[in-house]
Amino acid sequence: MNNNISFGANFIQKLPIKKYSYEKKIYTTDFANFVEFNPHDKNDVKALYEIARDFGGDTYAGNIYYDIKAASEKTVKDPNIRYFALTNQNGNFEDIEARNILGLTEIKKLNNKEIQIKYLQTHPQYLYSRGLPFIKRVGTAIINYFKLYNDKIHLISTPGVYLFYEKKGFRRISPHVYSMVWEKN
Repeated sequence: MNNNISFGANFIQKLPIKKYSYEKKIYTTDFANFVEFNPHDKNDVKALYEIARDFGGDTYAGNIYYDIKAASEKTVKDPNIRYFALTNQNGNFEDIEARNILGLTEIKKLNNKEIQIKYLQTHPQYLYSRGLPFIKRVGTAIINYFKLYNDKIHLISTPGVYLFYEKKGFRRISPHVYSMVWEKN
């Protein structure tokens, strides 16, 4: 993962997603920008507040905002906790626009090649839309990015989402909780 420290959201790389082409009536591959937020940049914290509101307030996006807000108030940044977004925005990442955010995630680095996904949320409009969602594979793009750079990924899922993670190669490690892990072969 990119370890650059900068002011304003830091561009990481382009990730593949699927967008619906009304003209062709099929999903085609497109790319969105994966960016990292800096908890000590007031614009990034403000952007996450707006994003959490856009996602519906009481969501994982809201939890990510509360975490980055708390981190912003600390004088020393915890380098193991990181905040990312997948966005349609092209450039000007110093001023992230909430309406362009496709998905958010917060991770904790456990060691050099192992992370825990604390939160991962695709924008609700792409999950709960009537008919076909305009954009697909947002969560998949984020997970695939982390799989490239890590040997092991931990997370705790919810009952309604664990099947998504199983399709991505995660396995449950507890029969009582939706604690899951993915390991590189």
